[in-house]
Amino acid sequence: MSNVETEYKWDGNSPRAFARMKRAAAPFLKAAKSEKLRLHDVYLDDEKHTLRAEKIALRLRGCNGNWEATLKTRTEVKNGKAVRKEFTFPVGKSKNFAQALISFQTRKTWKNIPLKNLRAQFEIFNTRQIYMLNFEGAQAELALDDCEIRVAGRRVKMKEIELELKKGAGEKLESLARHFSHAAQLRFQKMSKVFTAETLLALWGEK
Repeated sequence: MSNVETEYKWDGNSPRAFARMKRAAAPFLKAAKSEKLRLHDVYLDDEKHTLRAEKIALRLRGCNGNWEATLKTRTEVKNGKAVRKEFTFPVGKSKNFAQALISFQTRKTWKNIPLKNLRAQFEIFNTRQIYMLNFEGAQAELALDDCEIRVAGRRVKMKEIELELKKGAGEKLESLARHFSHAAQLRFQKMSKVFTAETLLALWGEK
């Protein structure tokens, strides 16, 4: 299994952005039904922001009581495209983030990262609608994200659209992304929801 994630991002905050993207994606739908998920993402670091300095993002994600840890190398979004390494570890069932963090920290280290002193930096509550797509032999996942970023005691609403390659050549995803941009008339995202949260954390400070 590849540990490289390739995806494109669009700004979902413009009028009817989700509806326009769904119309553009309709000819490529693998199934008529979509899947709706409610995700709770908590991004971790230590007091010295060691992971940020090393361009690493470490996240605990909860969905329906199941939690998993994900490590990603940080990359800039260029022309809507992000390519990065990604590793995932199942933490298991937990009632909430606090329990999930305790369970995760019993490992002591993961991917050479000491876990003992990690703490929450910011949270993202995300209602995500997922569509699976087929395009010229490649498979991709289209995600419509309606988010609330919680950082430094404040809350910010944000919408984002992601197209992630699941199987096939990267060139196919690039062609599909160009088609979607033209058909939906949407701008590529310049600042992802995670980068936005980090920027707000640096601006507002921690509370």
